[in-house]
Amino acid sequence: MDFLSLRFLVDWLLLPPSGPLLLALAGLLLMRTLAGKALLITGLLLTYAFSLPPVSHALMAPLQTPWSPPDAAALERAEAIVVLGAGYRSGAVEFSGETVNDLALVRLRYAAALHRRTGLPVVATGGGPDDREPEARWMAEVLEEFGVSPVWQEPQARDTQGNAHHSAALLQEHGLQRVLLVTHAHHLPRATAAFERAGLEPIPAPTGAFVAHDTRLSLGAFKPQANAIRTSWLAMHEYLGILWYRWQYGRHPAPPDP
Repeated sequence: MDFLSLRFLVDWLLLPPSGPLLLALAGLLLMRTLAGKALLITGLLLTYAFSLPPVSHALMAPLQTPWSPPDAAALERAEAIVVLGAGYRSGAVEFSGETVNDLALVRLRYAAALHRRTGLPVVATGGGPDDREPEARWMAEVLEEFGVSPVWQEPQARDTQGNAHHSAALLQEHGLQRVLLVTHAHHLPRATAAFERAGLEPIPAPTGAFVAHDTRLSLGAFKPQANAIRTSWLAMHEYLGILWYRWQYGRHPAPPDP
């Protein structure tokens, strides 16, 4: 089993909603036992909890709270902008059949805004399966629509560590080291550590923070929502990624003190 297949299996078994639902299914199959009843109740309660906005935002908060946009001094120090890919959107018949997904679009928009403020070159980093165009190709297309030039494509990365490793190789060819690192705020703990390991000096440039529209505790807060499940999935995916990188590289990618 290759790494990508293993990662898919772990995501499927542990992350919401599939992980808790599989737990509930196991409990249903063992319903005649006390352990089975406990598994069923636990799985259903976890599925419900992950679908609640207060829970999903509570999971996100420790990952994204410490980060803030770079100030003028940080922008002055930067030598390039690196924006990380986030995935494809297939079936985009209004374009060329495929483009970036909504998460990537948020990152690209902010990278373009930083480019307009600084004039720095932008590295679009993102690979893909062998039978698809690299994500960097579609990222560059969007950046060009935003008026960004030059755009340097890095098409080999398959994960965050790959983003860092291959971007570092590309940037070092140009003698560049200090980069504005554009990704979602919740992704920055792992991403900044990866780029530091690759020998770069990342300047965090967070975007797309998941913030509750209404923090009041009301009846609506207990209503399950699809967006909350997605936010919980993103947060739990990141926690698993941090644990994986800590085990693999022996370093916990903790955010800086606020």
